[in-house]
Amino acid sequence: ALRITNLSIPHSIHSGESIWINCSYDLETDQLYSIKWYKNDIEFYRYLPSDVPNAQTYESSGIYADLLRSSFGNVYLTKSDLNTEGVFRCEVSAEAPSFQTVKKEKELKVYCKYQRYSEAMQSKVYKYYYFTSL
Repeated sequence: ALRITNLSIPHSIHSGESIWINCSYDLETDQLYSIKWYKNDIEFYRYLPSDVPNAQTYESSGIYADLLRSSFGNVYLTKSDLNTEGVFRCEVSAEAPSFQTVKKEKELKVYCKYQRYSEAMQSKVYKYYYFTSL
């Protein structure tokens, strides 16, 4: 039976980083119909071997997919921002006669590089007290 063997998505990244996400699968005796990627239930990439061109990307907030570097279940995101954060899902579907679809998902967190510095500076502000004599 069709199955996803590995879903490779980092747990967390810093805003601005580029990343690869990967969906590996085993078709066994089936033929591949499609591989689709979603972020928060919105499709942003699909690969259909029977289509020309066989790969397409769709606009989605925080998704910057490089169509030329992506193929099959491998998608290259050229950059990231805080909107890239979310639940990523890969769906693999087989051709007739099974028409089976399998899916797997993982959450990706995006952190701002300056967030920790900003928080540290804010906490220091309250540590200094000024006294004046009357």
